[in-house]
Amino acid sequence: MIPPDYANFFMTMAGVEASLFGLIFIVISITPGNPISSTSSLEQRINVLTAYSALLNPLIIALFALIPQQSIGFVAIILSFEGLVNSLGMLLTVLRISVKKRERIRTSAYMLIGCVLFGYEAWYALRLFRTPADLAALNGLANVLIVITFFGVARAWDLVGIRRSHLPGFLPPSPFDRNNTGDRPAGKDNTG
Repeated sequence: MIPPDYANFFMTMAGVEASLFGLIFIVISITPGNPISSTSSLEQRINVLTAYSALLNPLIIALFALIPQQSIGFVAIILSFEGLVNSLGMLLTVLRISVKKRERIRTSAYMLIGCVLFGYEAWYALRLFRTPADLAALNGLANVLIVITFFGVARAWDLVGIRRSHLPGFLPPSPFDRNNTGDRPAGKDNTG
């Protein structure tokens, strides 16, 4: 059972998560090609699964938190372990299947972040399962759920193909970058 002070938080979390989770289906439907088909790239399929899992996890926990006299520890344990197992499984898949090195590093980093987030969620969930009145654990879980939501949004953002949420994406391209098709410094040959 959650304290009344947290009722508004979980009600808002449920509304936000339901909206974002609905938008994931729109993103999947407007993404060029079918990102969940067997012909799509491994990175696209992992983006879909990661975004789906990271947005569904807080939604289900928030909905269970709104049930009167309901302890969320057990539900949070199940969902955190599901997220942890999925993240570890996807990490092993990426490491096992030969993909481009850059794709492997980027996807592995995201999967490691997912493992850390779901690991923290499991820690707080276990504490809440043992002691449902542990406000520090509930506060920690609430904070982790917010971060998991941002993680899910970032993965959905990558799914659309917009990777400009990272600092290098906001910086102008280097004039010395071989892949740069923009203007070259004066005196440089534009033919490559």
